This record gives sequence, C-alpha cells and structure tokens, in this order.
Amino acid sequence: MKFFDLMKTAVSNLSRSKSRTILTIIAVFIGAFTIAITVGLNIGINRYVTQQIEGVGDENSLIIQANYEKNRASGSPQEYNPNKNVEDYILNSEDVKKIKNIQGIDEISTISDSKCDYVSGKNGKRFVINTQFDVGVKNQIEIGKAVNQKATEPEIVLTTDYVKALGYKNSKEVINKEVKVAVTSQTTGEQTVFTAKIVGIRKDSLIQAGSSLVNKVFQDKVIKIHETGLPEKLRNQNYAVVAKTKTNISKEEMAKLKERVEKQGYEAQTVDDQIGSIRNVVNAVTGVLILFGAIALLAATFGIVNTLFMSVQERTREIGLMKAIGLSRHKVFLLFSFEAILIGFIGSCLGVLVAFGLGSSLNAFASSSFLKGLDGLTLISFSPIAVFGIIGLIMLIAFIAGTLPARRASKLNPIKALSYE
Repeated sequence: MKFFDLMKTAVSNLSRSKSRTILTIIAVFIGAFTIAITVGLNIGINRYVTQQIEGVGDENSLIIQANYEKNRASGSPQEYNPNKNVEDYILNSEDVKKIKNIQGIDEISTISDSKCDYVSGKNGKRFVINTQFDVGVKNQIEIGKAVNQKATEPEIVLTTDYVKALGYKNSKEVINKEVKVAVTSQTTGEQTVFTAKIVGIRKDSLIQAGSSLVNKVFQDKVIKIHETGLPEKLRNQNYAVVAKTKTNISKEEMAKLKERVEKQGYEAQTVDDQIGSIRNVVNAVTGVLILFGAIALLAATFGIVNTLFMSVQERTREIGLMKAIGLSRHKVFLLFSFEAILIGFIGSCLGVLVAFGLGSSLNAFASSSFLKGLDGLTLISFSPIAVFGIIGLIMLIAFIAGTLPARRASKLNPIKALSYE
C-alpha cells in the first residue's frame, strides 16, 4: 500500500464513525481556537508596543540621567536628606562632558525643561502645547517629515489635534506653515514670542501623551528664554542626556555600555527598558490565556487516544486481514498515525480560520469603538509563522497521542485478529 493509498484509507476510516470523529475534532478546534486568538492578541499588542517604542526613540539611543537610586535601598523609598541639593539630581555642563567621553557614545543631545506658554497659528487662537525633544522618531509621522536636528531654524512636528484648532483644513495644508510660540522667563516674567516651522504631523499614539516634537534649535531658544536673568549657577541644567551609539548595536554591546555609564555614577536606560514592563504584562496575561487553550488541547489529546483505541477495537479483524495479505507493521502504524494527524490538522485549521475571522471582525469593531483614536493598533494580529506554528504543533501533539493506539494496532497477531469476535 503506497503513501497516498494510506492517506485515502485513513480519510475513509475516519468517516466510518462520523459523530465520534466530529466530537474529537471539535475538542481540537476549541484548543486551537483559544491558542490562536490568544497568540494573535499577543502579536497585535506587542507589535503596537514596538511601534510606540519606535515613536519614543531609536534602538541605539540611551537615556542617561542622574542616579536617583544611589542612596536608596532596593525596594525602599529614599529618605529625605536636607543636605542634598536639587542640583544633585540634574546634569550640568561638566556631567555632559563626562558622559560624552564615555567609550561607545558617538553623539549626545541634552534634554532640558522646554515648557512653552502657548502656540498660535492661522486663526490667531492660542493653545497650550506640550513639546518634547525629538530623540529619533520612526514610523510615527502621519504626513511631512521629522524635525531636522541640524537645521538652523526652529522646527516642530505637531500632533493631529492641533491642525484644525490652529485654523487649517487638513494635515497637508499645515506643512511648511509657521506657528508663533510664546515662552516666559522664569526670573523676569517677560514673555518672548518666536516662530517655528511646521515640518510634519505626528500620528496619535498611546505613549506620546499629546507631545509635539521639536528640534535642538527650538529647544535651545526656549531654554535661553527660560534662563534669562538667572545666575550662571542655575543655567545649563539638564534632566537627561540622549546618547547616540553606533547603528545596529548588539544587546551585549549595549549592556556593556550601560555598565560603563553606571560606573561613572549615572543611570542609563534604553527606550526598550523604559517600556519593557508593558510587554511583560501583555505576555503574562496572554500566557495565562494560552494555558487555558493548552488545557483544552490536553482534553482533545485524550479524545484522540480514545477515538483511535475504539477504532482499533472495532477494526481488529480488518487489521488482521490487512496483515495477512502482506501489510507490514510499519504501514499499519502509519495508517492509524495518519488518522490522528488528520484529526489534528482539520481541528487546528478550523480553529485558526475561525480565530482569524473573529479577530478581523473584532478589530473592525474595536477600531471604531473602544480603541478609536489609537492609530496603528490592530488588537488581534496573525503572522504566517504563528499560524503554521500552531497548526504544526497541534498536528505533532495529535501524532504523539495516536502513537499508542497505532502501536497496538501494528502489534496485533493476524491469526488472533481474524478470529476476534
């Protein structure tokens, strides 16, 4: 009996007891569906989190701050020290020079307080604005481009909600237009207004918190106005430094660089470190849901074993006849193994297909209701690797489950099997 003959016989044998086969397939389907929908949820949310990380900064960026943990026991609040100055928690010009000389850091940018009073545009209305120094946004520009850090004039990437508020019809119209930005000196109370060029519009996202992105010239102007009238000691104070490393730096190299920074007395984090806890929560929740799918799959495994054992018992004389006319033990084993694999294949394919259909419907509903405004979030997303991985895994589990009854069938004595009543 050739391979395709064995397959045809396996399909035919499964159709003999349709109700039992269907019930077993349903059990596999439930497990496959639960795992598929959960894996899709994990992929969708983690993909969105990755997009948000890219929206915060480059993978080769390191955020360096004063070490807040220096005098603090692990897991305990820091005790108030009246002799500790606010300056101990900021980075001055000496700190910036020291960080710049650390091996592995190619370029640095300082992040200072750059709070603006308001921004106004075409219609003259004034709106409060929250600005953020652009540390390297990727895939977060809806239209236009990112700010140019080497430009000689102030540039800004606004968030989408400012387009109509400033009097423009759409995002396309606002590109290359100018906005007026007002900043007040902390010391003199004098308000200064300067203009900035709108170079892009930023997509709505979870992490941006409504921040518009600005370049270094913009930030320096704001800082200069803030510091007007301040003593020299209170100038050039930064709360963080963005350090650029070489492109495509490996995780091992980044870990060593972080160690070198921390040895100098600073606290260093990558963007991924700052948001990694979100991924951990997502993975923990979806991990629990996958466990429920695995329990359903375990029940289906016992169903496969039971189905095939009953099939062996019902077809004992038939097996004996096949062995009597020359069918080898190996091919009898393959015949029953194919039946198990077919049950796993049909059940897993149905589970994945239904999960895909339900996921698509849920995504459409979510994007127009409770997830409205979160651009780029596909709640349930599937990848070819995940789909084929789920189907392949379940077929393997089904094969393993079928080995016991298949082995029993292959070992039947043909003479005893033929005389079985």
